[in-house]
Amino acid sequence: MSQPRADHARLAVLAVWGLLALTLLAWYAITLPRVAAVVAVLLTVAPLALPLPGLMARRRRSYRWAPLTLAPAMTWSLTEFVANPAARPYALVAGLLAFAGLAAVVAWLRSESAAQ
Repeated sequence: MSQPRADHARLAVLAVWGLLALTLLAWYAITLPRVAAVVAVLLTVAPLALPLPGLMARRRRSYRWAPLTLAPAMTWSLTEFVANPAARPYALVAGLLAFAGLAAVVAWLRSESAAQ
């Protein structure tokens, strides 16, 4: 009964994860010097790749800890939104995508437990 919802939530998680990574990469490529961009990618984008195998394999355990990998992107976005007026559009989009990723993970966890 709830399996279609779980599938939709899983697709939302994967889509938001990808959009967040692309947004962060574009932001850094456009606004930061090369060395700073590499450091920022290592700190905020690389953690997003850690749970991907488990997310794609529908492992409940991975969905439980995956939101922890959103913390660096959320922190960076909030800091830049407050401190750097030139980066506000990027920071706003990245922050909203990180929050959407969290919401999508929670939606998947709730719908997957209802399907079992």
